[in-house]
Amino acid sequence: MKYLDFFLILLQAMVNSLAQVVMKKGVNMLNFQQPLLPLSISIATNFYIFCGVLIFVLALFLWLYLLSQYDLSFLYPTSSLAFVITAFSGWFFLGESISLGRAVGIFLILIGVVCIAKS
Repeated sequence: MKYLDFFLILLQAMVNSLAQVVMKKGVNMLNFQQPLLPLSISIATNFYIFCGVLIFVLALFLWLYLLSQYDLSFLYPTSSLAFVITAFSGWFFLGESISLGRAVGIFLILIGVVCIAKS
């Protein structure tokens, strides 16, 4: 694997994670107890949710490029790096906690990605 391709795989996971964090910030501003129509308007006009969707589109384009270059059986497991990045992003940017069980899961994901990358 070329360094550029590894970088693009990591970038795709990071962009995907960024979209999740931005959208989480947006939904934290919403009141899900309100009726469906006002809630829908709030979602459609929320700056963070809008930005998160745009960032997801960027992640999609990166993903499509990567799909054209690699076997799905390789690429999809490596995309689980987004889970790791998102967990740490949630901790760092949103103040979420990472319990021992989550930390063990993150470690196992990293081991799995290393095994897939070496195959």
